[in-house]
Amino acid sequence: MPLHHSGSYVYFALKGERFDLAEVTARLGVAPSQTWQKGDPTRYGNRQRQYSAWELSTAKGTERLDIDRLVTEIVDQLHDRTKAIVELKEQFALTSVLEIVLYVDVNQEAPTPALGHDLRTIDFLFHTRTITDVDIYRYDSGNEDYHGIPSFS
Repeated sequence: MPLHHSGSYVYFALKGERFDLAEVTARLGVAPSQTWQKGDPTRYGNRQRQYSAWELSTAKGTERLDIDRLVTEIVDQLHDRTKAIVELKEQFALTSVLEIVLYVDVNQEAPTPALGHDLRTIDFLFHTRTITDVDIYRYDSGNEDYHGIPSFS
């Protein structure tokens, strides 16, 4: 059986119109994985960002089956900061999302990932009024053109 890799990752984002990203970082006491302001160029360079964002992300591709482990990694960093998140959302009129980017291997020999939230995660999502969104991408590790890591484009 060939080796199976996944590009799955999870991130928490605060999104809104222009807001003070440095203040968000200072009040949460957590360094973001990335930030940008509305109007900044996208990674493709030919378009501009439609909103400002502060994101905290897991590393890409560190877990292929237990996706909730990635969710827990993010929630563990932010759970004790629930009050600050709520205050920041109110102050800057922000929304929040827990984004799950899931790469599923369609190779019939490959195991499929699992996802289910524990009560601590549900509590965090509820109290911070955070939505979840799941983006699912397929790849086939059995394809002879497959070279081990799904594209992140």
